[in-house]
Amino acid sequence: MSVRHRLAAALVLTVAGVLVLALPDSLEGPRLVEFGPGHGPSTLDLVGIALLTPGASWLLAMLVRALPSLAYQPRTLFGLGAAGGLGLGLLLASVFAGFTGWWAIGALTLTAVELVLLARLWRAHRS
Repeated sequence: MSVRHRLAAALVLTVAGVLVLALPDSLEGPRLVEFGPGHGPSTLDLVGIALLTPGASWLLAMLVRALPSLAYQPRTLFGLGAAGGLGLGLLLASVFAGFTGWWAIGALTLTAVELVLLARLWRAHRS
């Protein structure tokens, strides 16, 4: 399977998981576990997590393995790493420390970093 096909498959799983997780609360049902005030997965959330986790992990593994071949300057890599770390930190803090609303900024930051890497990898494997 080509790199582009693997990237596409990982993206499909990731997007499907995000779409399931984005469904309205009225469809979700009761929370199975409470992580914090207003946070915890329902049965429907677990379906989204079951799609998102392998898709996003696969995508991240491909991006990390391809990182040396993407030929970024050290400053650019540091900036991408710092932005990704900030995004992930905001996501985790919003769930476990109650930083309501900051998850969106964290998710957008982390997604932007991944899209920059993904675009470069996609262009590198045109054939």
